[in-house]
Amino acid sequence: MENSLDIKNLSVRFGEKVVFDDFSLTLPKGKISCVLGPSGAGKTTLLKALSGLLPCEGFTPPKCSFIFQDHRLLPYLTALDNLALVLDGNKTQRREKARKMLADMELSDAADLYPTELSGGMTQRVAIARGLLFDADLLLMDEPFKGLDLALQERLVKYFVKHWEESRRTTVFVTHSILEAILVADKIFVMDKGEEGAKIVYQKEFDLPRERRALGDPEVDALRKELHDLLVTL
Repeated sequence: MENSLDIKNLSVRFGEKVVFDDFSLTLPKGKISCVLGPSGAGKTTLLKALSGLLPCEGFTPPKCSFIFQDHRLLPYLTALDNLALVLDGNKTQRREKARKMLADMELSDAADLYPTELSGGMTQRVAIARGLLFDADLLLMDEPFKGLDLALQERLVKYFVKHWEESRRTTVFVTHSILEAILVADKIFVMDKGEEGAKIVYQKEFDLPRERRALGDPEVDALRKELHDLLVTL
C-alpha cells in the first residue's frame, strides 16, 4: 500500500492568472496535513483542485468529503436528514447514526430544524457533521471551525480528533489558526503565492502525542513561535 498521496505537476489557471504551475506536494496517507498561509496564497484553490471541483492538469481526484467554509446544506431538508442523506443503510439506520452525530456536535435539539432556522454556528456544525459522516478516502476541510466561539471551537477540535482517530483517513485541513494546526496536525505545510504560482515554503512533521498538545508545552510553544515568525514575513 502506498503511504502517501502524491500530487504531481498540478496546474490551475483562471484565464491568464496562474494559481498553480507544475505544483507538486506529497501528503501522508492516514494522517492530518494542515495547510497555513496568508490570504490569497491558494489554500482553498488547492482543496478545490484536490476535490475535482476545479479543472486542473496533473491530478486525478480520489473520492472525497469536503467541509466548506459555507455550509451548503440542502434547505429543504432538516439537519437530521441533511446528515442521513450521505449515509448508507436503511432509513432507520441512517437516522440513528445521524442523531448520534448531532448529539456529539451538541445539536440534539436541532435535529428537526431546517437550515434557515439554525444560527450560523449551528449550520456550520451540521456541515462539519455531514462531512465527517460521508464515507470517502480523502477528507478536505476549509477553515471548518471559523466563526465559532472559542470554547466551542476547543470542544469540536477535540471531538474531530477523536472521530478522526477511529477512521484515520487522509485529511487536508486548511486554517489560519497556528494553534489549531498544532493541535490536530501530523504534518504542517505553509503556502505562499509566488510570481509563477503558489508554492510550499515550509513543511514539518509533528509527532508530539496529541494529549500533550497545549500551550505551555515546550515543543508546542517552540513550533508556534517558529510558524508565527514565518507567517508574519509572508
